[in-house]
Amino acid sequence: MEPTTFGQVAELVAGLGALGVLTATLNLFALRVVRIDEIPGCVQTRIRWWSAHNPAFLLASAAVTAAGLVMMAL
Repeated sequence: MEPTTFGQVAELVAGLGALGVLTATLNLFALRVVRIDEIPGCVQTRIRWWSAHNPAFLLASAAVTAAGLVMMAL
């Protein structure tokens, strides 16, 4: 088995960050399209939680993506 290189770790970090940005963006779109009063009560709590925390998640994902890209540039 070959050891993992720094470049491979950088690619993984950038990929995970990009996946997080994509997820947060799709979540933001879904939160704008869905009417909360039409959703079952058991899901409304999760929707409210994501509504409150999605900006922080998007920012953290963008930071992870940027860190991965910087690592790849090194």
